[in-house]
Amino acid sequence: MDTKLEDKYTLENGIRFLTGTQALVRIPLVQIRKDNKNNLKTACYISGYRGSPLGGYDQQILKNIDYLNANNIQFQPGINEELAATSLWGTQQSNLRGEGKYDGVFGIWYGKGPGVDRAGDALKHVNLAGTSKYGGVLALMGDDHICESSTTSHQSEFAMIDAMIPFFNPSGVQEILDYGLLGIHLSRKSGCWVGIKCVHDNVSSGATVDLNENRFSIKDIKSEILPEEGLNIRLNDTPQAKEHRLHYHKIKVVKEFCKINKLNEIKYNFPNSKIGVVTTGKSYLDTKLAFEKIGIDENLAKQIGIKFLKIAMPWPLEESIIKEFSEGLEKIIVIEEKRSLIETQIKEILFNSSKNIKIIGKLDEENNDFFLSSGSLDPGEIAIKLYKYIKQIYSSEKIQNKINNLKNLIQENNNFFDIKRTPYFCSGCPHNTSTKIPENTRAITGISCAYLVQSMERNNEGFTQMGSEGASWVGESVFSNTDHIFQNMGDGTYIHSGILSIRHAVAAKTKMTFKILYNDAVALTGGQALDGLPTVAQMSRQLESEGVKKIAIITDEPNKYKTSDRFSRNSKVYDRKEIIDVQKNLSKINDTTAIIYDQTCAAEKRRRIKKSLLPEPNEKIFINEKVCEGCGDCGIQSNCISIVPVETEYGRKRQIDQYNCNKDYSCVEGFCPSFVSVIGDVKLKKNFDNSLIEKINSTIIEPILPEIQQSYGIMIAGIGGTGVVTIGAILATAAQIDGKGSGVLDMTGLAQKGGAVKSFLRIFNDPKEINTIRLSYGDTNLLMGFDLLVANDDEVLRTLDKQKTKSIINSDEIMTGEFTRDKDFFLPFDKMKENLISILGKKNVDFIPSNTIANKILGDSILSNMFIVGKAYQSGCIPINAKAIEQAIKLNGVTIEENIHAFRLGRHFLNIKEEINNLIYEKEKVITDFDEKIINRYNFLIEYQNKKYADQYKELVDYVKKYEQKIKIDKNNFSNAVAINYFKLMSYKDEYEVARLYSNKEFISKINNTFEGNFKINFHLAPPIFYKKDKVTGNPLKMHFGSWIMVLFKFIGIFKFLRGTYFDPFAYLDERKIERLLINDYKDRILEICSKLTKDNYTLAVEIASIPDQIRGFGYIKNRNIEIAKSCEDRLMSAFNG
Repeated sequence: MDTKLEDKYTLENGIRFLTGTQALVRIPLVQIRKDNKNNLKTACYISGYRGSPLGGYDQQILKNIDYLNANNIQFQPGINEELAATSLWGTQQSNLRGEGKYDGVFGIWYGKGPGVDRAGDALKHVNLAGTSKYGGVLALMGDDHICESSTTSHQSEFAMIDAMIPFFNPSGVQEILDYGLLGIHLSRKSGCWVGIKCVHDNVSSGATVDLNENRFSIKDIKSEILPEEGLNIRLNDTPQAKEHRLHYHKIKVVKEFCKINKLNEIKYNFPNSKIGVVTTGKSYLDTKLAFEKIGIDENLAKQIGIKFLKIAMPWPLEESIIKEFSEGLEKIIVIEEKRSLIETQIKEILFNSSKNIKIIGKLDEENNDFFLSSGSLDPGEIAIKLYKYIKQIYSSEKIQNKINNLKNLIQENNNFFDIKRTPYFCSGCPHNTSTKIPENTRAITGISCAYLVQSMERNNEGFTQMGSEGASWVGESVFSNTDHIFQNMGDGTYIHSGILSIRHAVAAKTKMTFKILYNDAVALTGGQALDGLPTVAQMSRQLESEGVKKIAIITDEPNKYKTSDRFSRNSKVYDRKEIIDVQKNLSKINDTTAIIYDQTCAAEKRRRIKKSLLPEPNEKIFINEKVCEGCGDCGIQSNCISIVPVETEYGRKRQIDQYNCNKDYSCVEGFCPSFVSVIGDVKLKKNFDNSLIEKINSTIIEPILPEIQQSYGIMIAGIGGTGVVTIGAILATAAQIDGKGSGVLDMTGLAQKGGAVKSFLRIFNDPKEINTIRLSYGDTNLLMGFDLLVANDDEVLRTLDKQKTKSIINSDEIMTGEFTRDKDFFLPFDKMKENLISILGKKNVDFIPSNTIANKILGDSILSNMFIVGKAYQSGCIPINAKAIEQAIKLNGVTIEENIHAFRLGRHFLNIKEEINNLIYEKEKVITDFDEKIINRYNFLIEYQNKKYADQYKELVDYVKKYEQKIKIDKNNFSNAVAINYFKLMSYKDEYEVARLYSNKEFISKINNTFEGNFKINFHLAPPIFYKKDKVTGNPLKMHFGSWIMVLFKFIGIFKFLRGTYFDPFAYLDERKIERLLINDYKDRILEICSKLTKDNYTLAVEIASIPDQIRGFGYIKNRNIEIAKSCEDRLMSAFNG
């Protein structure tokens, strides 16, 4: 099939893959073409405010803006929702005074649920006023039913009812397209705005759809039911006339339109039926899947006696279809998410009838909770609850067995770890620094990415609705003993309405500091450009004119501002390193103050670099693992998820994930000499040579593709921001190219910020067979786990079935954000693997270190996902041919060659596995044999100092081993702990050792194996005597040194024989004295323990011997950890001595 990306917008007929968002972009293009064919010259105006699940709508519009503009479609993002709605009101007036350029202007307004609420007054006004004859307006309401990317769960239907705006509830992409066109026609005829409910399951999904613009015909309302003056907008209209027209004419026309076009449809309509099931939108597909799960198709439904009604327009509910549907029924079961809407209308419609029908929905017949209004509904849950009533009229062992199987899946497929991959700041995010506050102060967060800080132990907590940031403190401050707080506010919020809150605080003379997070993008919804964003200088003048007393501009680039920038007179620019000091000073001012924290969004910066809009930074950070102590201060300082653990023979250290690092460099502020900067024309080294390219491009035997029974379910589980959604879209497009049907549903929301992302993909033999996309209990045929933790997510596990699910899982261990704060944090990766094996069986789980393969061979971990796709395809687990997949990769248009190489590498993996393993695995491994560990450390200490020094080490270890044997215990945990921890204390990293570890060949070799190009190395050190002190904490500050210091390292390293002698200039430093004392104290402590060692106190002895592992870091970090270790030792020794 010849497919082009633009087909989804340009074709007037055909089958193509579209997402719900793309369908929304197509709607006005189709309407313009329809109007042109009817000799109407119309235009379209789109305006609103972004927010999940409509966060990507404006992005899709902007991607196609030239084509849209060429078709008279104008896009103007709203500053906020009510202003956008009011602008749409204006478009409907363009012809009232004879001044219009077009025969009519139709419009599309969009807003997230809270935005619908916010725009309530505007929506009432515009709907009362009405629409023009050849205009019409669609209102897209984006609802987040389970608060995946919001501050509250929300349901917009009742806000629309309050404004008396009729609305459709589409179940999928095809219906978004169809209802959109029906809605514009209805809006023109009825004079009403017409809503379309958008939830993740329809607008965030994608499916193969029919683009035929004449696939249905629209019947018009008979003129006799219309008032003579019509229903459209007019001049000099009175409020009373508007109200009467809306209540008694417009709504009547809406219902009639729904009736004559048979929009509400009885899917199963069998005589003698006793049970009727009514549903709408997402719940319709959930209910269809529920029927499918227990084996009820149309034929069995007829046999049982079940009617099935699908509602297209939940409000106003057209009465005649309900009366027809209810004939002969004993029970009507209404299945709808959130609060009851259809259920209550059905009760009103049937209230005065003579029918004695039980209406079941939110409550069952006994008035017990049934389909809950909180959370969301699941097909498995629906199936079980439906069967409660089905079995009253029809007994079936087969259905009962399916119900039992469902219940077993619910009970057995669980995550027992109580660990989730929660959203986190991106690598290098400005908020990693901007949300820092002084000790003993607090901050209130706001509606921006900074909202995530609440889970990061930074004393940033609490929030308000968007735009009211700070207003809560205006009230609280009057009655609080707290003197001052900081209030975070995103730059998008500032423009949207936040400046009013600042004005409110100033008017109330509230002592607080607004912290405006100026990151130059709407990062929370995808990095869109901000509409109407003032420059930093302009913002400072705005704040000054509002009465803000003092303004601090904090930035990562203090020298970037031009002399022509006119900042306010009460503002000053500071380096971000001074953020704590600046905040302390502002908190002392008895007035409203502000900080503008200016640093570009890291994800947006990365996008701009990829598009060559920004130059690639010429500096990369590298950690010398041998110098690193694993203290975690780099994580504390930077809060950055690109600092990852690396397990070495000498304990857990840190390294930079070079492929995800966004070059923020704040990690360098960690008080540790292990960080170096690699500066110049520097690139990451790849192991992808021509020989390997030839191998993966060679012919390979095609696998036998799996058969599709009804549908083929693929669960894609990974981390937000790593291309998970892209894989789903590529495979769905490939299915369409291959002549099959497909549907994909992406569950993202806030998860795009490093959280758990799941894409549900279903493939059908024929596009006409597409129905439910969401995967429920036992629906997954293939699990592609791009992350081991997300693969163990409850929502993933419940879709698995040992009888049919195959899985390919990335076995590389990827930490969550907690690791930035907890140096010892770990995830139970082995148990996660065991959990998947126990659920699926060993033969159905394939663990592959795909991130490592992608990094070491392809040079980018993002390609790990496509590598797994290739492996899954060659394993016969994807029912789409390889040519279609590669064509879809080309259509996607992003790093085409790299992704095709990754796909082919995955396909060839088994054939070249040994070669790949030789390339990816480091020669240095963690020693598991106890005696080898001792020999290794003994030899290390000879290099560190001399043989005499190493003999002291071996002497104590041997002594401990003897005592361990004396008590006849069949363990060596105590001697092992002594061997490891005594070595740690003896090999303390003083100036000689740091110099030795930098001047040896291993360090330079690792640099050259990681990077290539023309570069130099800089070092970040705080040498004794010469360092400066932080003016807030008094702690030493690191200084930068060039490559010349390598000569000094070699020179210092030569004099290691002076260590600890009278001639050692460093021996007189307090830190060195403490380190030598720790060695002696530890030896004495171990000797004391040996003299009292028994089987009963053995476990305590091991704990005491392991205490030095807590003593990590350098300087004041090490001193802090020594105090913690001493406290722990005192407690344990007290217990040991009983």
